[in-house]
Parts: sequence; C-alpha cells; structure tokens
Amino acid sequence: MGAVLKHEIVRGRMTPADKATIEQLAASMLRPTPGKIAAKINRHPATVAWFMLTRGLVERKPGRATRTYQRNGVTVHPYTEEHDAFIQDLRKQGLGYRQIALQLTARFGIHRNGTSVNVRLVQLAAAPDE
Repeated sequence: MGAVLKHEIVRGRMTPADKATIEQLAASMLRPTPGKIAAKINRHPATVAWFMLTRGLVERKPGRATRTYQRNGVTVHPYTEEHDAFIQDLRKQGLGYRQIALQLTARFGIHRNGTSVNVRLVQLAAAPDE
C-alpha cells in the first residue's frame, strides 16, 4: 500500500475569488466556521478566520488571559478590560492605530504597536453583542 498524499494548503494572499467564495459559503452554510470553509477552499483556517473576523462574517468573543505569560521567550501582556475601553474610546475620537498604541504604552507602561491595537479592535468588534 502506498502513502496517502495530502494536498498542500495554499499559502499567500487570497485571491478575489477566494474571498468571494468565503463570503458565499458563510452566507449559505447552516453553521459556517472558518475551519469548514478553509477545508472547502484549501486555505489555512487562521487565514479564513481572520478574513471572516475583519468582514463581520463570524462573531467571536475576544480572548482574555488572566495574567502575563511567556511565549517563545517573550513576555505577553494580555489586554485588560481597562485597556480595551481605553483603545475603543480613542478610536471613537478618530485616532489612528499608531497614535492609540503610543498613548496606550504611555498610560499603562506596556509597549504596544499599531498592529497590536488594530488586531485587538478587530477582535472586539467581532464580539457578540451581550
């Protein structure tokens, strides 16, 4: 018996066709999940999940670790409810991600960059209404 060959997951930027297919599947499936859709289009589930989060196609409660921890030798400082409220307020005031990160770092003493702030705001926007 020979080995079963697995298809390589397609890497790189998604095509407009990939994006349209994700949107169509999310609208037509009974219970669309990034994992199910990723399997259908041969993309990584995290790639599909991020696309769905940024387009409002899936709701997901943002993670909230209870304390600082180490990951690959780097200290990770989770966002607190106070951090979240602070960045949401600044965004409502029209500040950009980089400016928010600078103010967040100054106020709480934890270095944040614009990408981190952008990702967190996307996560918060994808949270189901409570």
